[in-house]
Amino acid sequence: MKVLITSDSHGLTRELSELVERHQSDVQLFIHCGDSELPSDAEEMMPFNAVKGNCDLSSAGYPNDLIKTIGDLKFFVTHGHLYNIKMSPMNLLYKADETGADIVCFGHTHNAVSFQEGKKIFINPGSLRLPRGIDEKTYVICEINYKKKEVYVNFYNQDGEPVRSLSKTYCLD
Repeated sequence: MKVLITSDSHGLTRELSELVERHQSDVQLFIHCGDSELPSDAEEMMPFNAVKGNCDLSSAGYPNDLIKTIGDLKFFVTHGHLYNIKMSPMNLLYKADETGADIVCFGHTHNAVSFQEGKKIFINPGSLRLPRGIDEKTYVICEINYKKKEVYVNFYNQDGEPVRSLSKTYCLD
């Protein structure tokens, strides 16, 4: 099972369409963690399960948070601004506990990062428009291997080339 995760595209359209076209045959779910700055009915956003970011208009039609169950895993998707993610991941960790999430997808900081707290995996795919901390404009493909009980968080640059220095493998046990 593969899930593509992106965030903070801030008005980009061609790039979102290219991601979908590039990965539509091997990805089962597309997630956008907010700040697309596009309405939910925009053609480029149709493939994405998306949430509202702080730069999205209230009329954009996105929920603040989203829960998706994929196989045996529960994904919690949010932008992060409502949980003060720029200050600390603690509020988001509490929300993950509250919702029973296994994997938490968020954006807002534009910093490409993944980490594990207890049994929960947190993924920020970075930004397709304005990355911070690195020069690469990034997104993630999260691959779940139920047999090995592992989650591979693979970062890619905007052209689809792996960013190995950011990619990690996590154990589900």
